Amino acid sequence: MKLSKRLTAIDKLISQDHDIIWDCCCDHGYLGMALLKRAAANQVIFVDIVATLMNDLEAQLSSINKLQKTCDKNPQWQVLCQDVGKIEIAQSKSQVVVIAGVGGELLLSLVQQIIANNAVERLNNVRFILCPVHHTYKLRVGLKQLGLGLISEQIVYDNKRFYEVIEVSFNINNEISHTGNKMWDFASTEHAMYQRQLINHYNKMLNKDKPYYQKVITDYQELTDS
Repeated sequence: MKLSKRLTAIDKLISQDHDIIWDCCCDHGYLGMALLKRAAANQVIFVDIVATLMNDLEAQLSSINKLQKTCDKNPQWQVLCQDVGKIEIAQSKSQVVVIAGVGGELLLSLVQQIIANNAVERLNNVRFILCPVHHTYKLRVGLKQLGLGLISEQIVYDNKRFYEVIEVSFNINNEISHTGNKMWDFASTEHAMYQRQLINHYNKMLNKDKPYYQKVITDYQELTDS
């Protein structure tokens, strides 16, 4: 099964030395299944609130599991049909929580819930890899307010849409920029197109809250004005 460009970008951020990987809302579990196949963790846990999707996924995983019985390393998996915000982070050495395929505002709410529902010492072992479908500015502002630090960020152009892959943790002090100033390469026509697209989008939002959206527009313009 070939992963999309954005899921491939996330997959490349995950090395094979984790105890638990949480695959949350990530396109029918395709990413998590790829991680299982290459034994990227001792356990992969799939989480989504859509029951029909999770039932189908569990059937697929059962078939994959039969094929992996002959492998030396056979990671465990679990399917949870529940709100992502209610996941319980285990006491573990190394964990990755991947949340993709939802809007930035919802994604931020899920991260806020996870943080509220789990002890600080457990969250210190967690790396979040986040890929919202939109509202990345609000997500970045919220992540910064939560005290998370930036590990990496990148722009992915996939199927005529732009995505940002944002990797954060409580164990790093790098400040999260509201506009992702470390991910841009304006020698790339795609990156220049993405900047124009964002500015055009927020210009259309000015009638809803002019002071706020003008600040957003100015922040994105300053990426190339400096």
